[in-house]
Amino acid sequence: MSEIGVCTDSSALLPTGVPARLGITVVPIQITVSGNPYDGGEGEIDDFYEQLSAGASVTTSQPSPGALLDAYTNAAAAGAREVLSIHLDARLSGTTASAELAAREALVPVTVVDTKTVSFGVGACVRAAAKAVAAGASVDHAVGAARRLGSQLQNVFVAPGAPAGRLGDIAEWSLLEFVDGRAQHLAACGSVWEAIELMTGRIRAAPGPIRAAVGHAGKVVESPADALARSLAGSPLVLEVERYRVGPAVGAHTGPYSLGAFWWPTAQ
Repeated sequence: MSEIGVCTDSSALLPTGVPARLGITVVPIQITVSGNPYDGGEGEIDDFYEQLSAGASVTTSQPSPGALLDAYTNAAAAGAREVLSIHLDARLSGTTASAELAAREALVPVTVVDTKTVSFGVGACVRAAAKAVAAGASVDHAVGAARRLGSQLQNVFVAPGAPAGRLGDIAEWSLLEFVDGRAQHLAACGSVWEAIELMTGRIRAAPGPIRAAVGHAGKVVESPADALARSLAGSPLVLEVERYRVGPAVGAHTGPYSLGAFWWPTAQ
């Protein structure tokens, strides 16, 4: 392990294999489905959304300070002299506060980073920091890489039928963006395909070059998400389009019909 450990939580939606490849420790968000702990992995995402569609109640719980402290302790035992703990917007979750409590008890210095974003956006910031660390960057430079990307990320999504809670009362197929710590309404859409058309126009109008990522929750919205990804890939100003899955740690709040995209400027 590097002398700088990188830690996050499962709401960052890091793809399978990325944590091991980049040396990132992922602390799980605790999920309960109809009163029972949900321990399913990535291969059971479809089952999770089927339960949610069938009316199962789902709750999540941020990682405890103890769970985060265990991650920091393990990083120190593996050779880390410092740890970066990178998480979602503190205005939406208490995870950053838990990390700050854990940092006080850690055996090595821990820098807690609030990315001011959510979901895949957090994972993008985590990867930026981890790649900087792998290239020999200091903690300060790695923190700068994460925060800089977090400030540049833009997003758009739909979450029809989202469970009551974090997103508030969402009208069917409303086009939304997460900004300033909350979901804000952009436009009313009559269907998922109308939403995809508006998403495409919004993203392709961004000053290029950009990179983008498109994600979906349940299989029922996989086809529209694929169509969005193909449309973006057809733009010469979109250098890369990554596909990701909205896992249970996020989908518990956005629902099985949620899909969306993140994009950010990048050098040629």
